[in-house]
Amino acid sequence: MLTKIKLYGPLKKFCNNQKELEAVVRKPVDAISFLKCNFKGLEKHMANQHYCIKVRGEEISEKNLHMNMEGEIQIIPIAHGNFFGIVLGIGALLGGSAISGGVIATLAASVLTSIGTSMIIGGITDLLTPDQTNNRGGSGMDDTDPAAFASNYSFTGLSNVSRAGIPVNCVFGEIFVGSITISNGVDTVQIKGES
Repeated sequence: MLTKIKLYGPLKKFCNNQKELEAVVRKPVDAISFLKCNFKGLEKHMANQHYCIKVRGEEISEKNLHMNMEGEIQIIPIAHGNFFGIVLGIGALLGGSAISGGVIATLAASVLTSIGTSMIIGGITDLLTPDQTNNRGGSGMDDTDPAAFASNYSFTGLSNVSRAGIPVNCVFGEIFVGSITISNGVDTVQIKGES
């Protein structure tokens, strides 16, 4: 008997905008295996998100994923975000503006106001700017090796990296290490020779 598998949100988009699929599955975990087998890269896509799985409209806990069940299976991505910094910043800003009286209260109010403002700005910045992803294409190199992120071999050095977000070595004393290009530029000048 075919079971309907309903997909929603980014998962539906990843699966070629197919909202409903039908397969012979008895367990919710079998439905996920069916999707992983039919859509390349789905496991990596699903690993970065949280999902709610429902069978016949009832939410299934993680320990019940391997139980035999009958009925329609829904896999629903859970929307989430990092609003904690913004909310805490607004609270600190309001707390700072509510304090009145003496020198210490004025100092506490200015500290709370500046902390609140910086938390709001930091929270908004985190929401607007995505984390940088590593597009190495499965080179198999260690994630901590700067050469693994190399997309540009400036000046023919194998570990010269011209990419934002690379950690820079901070060394005290003498040490022999590979270089990481922080900033570089090349100017070309036309020179006429005399004969």
